[in-house]
Amino acid sequence: MVVGLSDIFQIEARALLEDLKFAWAKWCRRVEIESDNSVLVTIIQNGLATNNNYNEVKLIQDWYLNKNWEVKFRQILRESNRVAD
Repeated sequence: MVVGLSDIFQIEARALLEDLKFAWAKWCRRVEIESDNSVLVTIIQNGLATNNNYNEVKLIQDWYLNKNWEVKFRQILRESNRVAD
């Protein structure tokens, strides 16, 4: 994935979108996504993506709501995600 001059929020949103696409392609119809980005999780869960400037967030909302599957988002503490950092 090429990230160029994107900020961290956009990069995390793009990674989450790619994860959803990968899960759908692998026929996973019950998915739980963990993220330490509380703002991103809140925006998606509360349907605020339409008011967001990032196209990736709007696409996540579309994938989350418009597919026949069960997706749960779970916020984890940043300290629990040290391996990814």
